[in-house]
Amino acid sequence: MRGHPDLENPLEIPQSLKGVVCALHHLAIVVPDLAAARGLYEGVLGLAAGEVELVADQKVRVLVLMAGEQRIELVEPTAPDSPVARFLERRGGGLHHLAWRVNDLEQALSILKGRGVRLIDEQPRSGAHKTRIAFLHPAATGGVLMELVEDSSV
Repeated sequence: MRGHPDLENPLEIPQSLKGVVCALHHLAIVVPDLAAARGLYEGVLGLAAGEVELVADQKVRVLVLMAGEQRIELVEPTAPDSPVARFLERRGGGLHHLAWRVNDLEQALSILKGRGVRLIDEQPRSGAHKTRIAFLHPAATGGVLMELVEDSSV
């Protein structure tokens, strides 16, 4: 993984995220049909599924599945002009982003901004299941879209 200073040792937290990230919160997978995808993940693989939640301001429906202690979120666009619909149109379904749990979202954003990390969201916004979220630009994170999640239920 040469070429990106934050990724020299893949077993360490990237330098730009040190002191910010507590743990992986979830993996988000974009799907064109939530019901069909639920059949695979819950019915075939046997993951425990929660209730589908509409996140209106992001124009998506989200289904949380649990694989042991690991959280997976299936994300389906609800409008053709949503960022997730554009992702689906360009790339098809698949891995969309990694979400990192943080204790204090404002502080995390301030630290990252101070370190020169390009942010998509400079202020927290509401996420699924009463979380607060903010996205980091993939140009600053080795090409991977990353979300920071402040989750009071954890």
